[in-house]
Amino acid sequence: MSGSSSDLAQALATAQREGAVMAAGDVQGWLDLLAADAIYLPPNSAPKSGSELRAWLAEFLRTSVVEWLEYEDGATEVSGDLAVHDYAYIWRVTPRAGGQPVLGRGKGIQVLHRGSGGAWKLVRNIWNATPA
Repeated sequence: MSGSSSDLAQALATAQREGAVMAAGDVQGWLDLLAADAIYLPPNSAPKSGSELRAWLAEFLRTSVVEWLEYEDGATEVSGDLAVHDYAYIWRVTPRAGGQPVLGRGKGIQVLHRGSGGAWKLVRNIWNATPA
């Protein structure tokens, strides 16, 4: 890890908050974590940005319940106003309309940027699924 302990703690807290708002089904909380120019690169899908990203995230939480079975923070590095955080996870996603839950596991990298107001925001989230 690098960067000041305060910068590191704040960037890591923002990265971890993403999982918490997903599990809570908090669409607005998730959107509030995003930088205006955020881009997500989900597995087996085209990149998502702008209004498409925001609609995609909202639809995901509107139609799914997320349970984190395991979540492990990896390294977090801070350099100036940028932070990089890697993670690994196992989650269960259950359709709200009913149906079988899907168990998934994977790993990813989040890139965060500290804005002029001092808040850390997600600018990139890149992850892939790990075969069972």
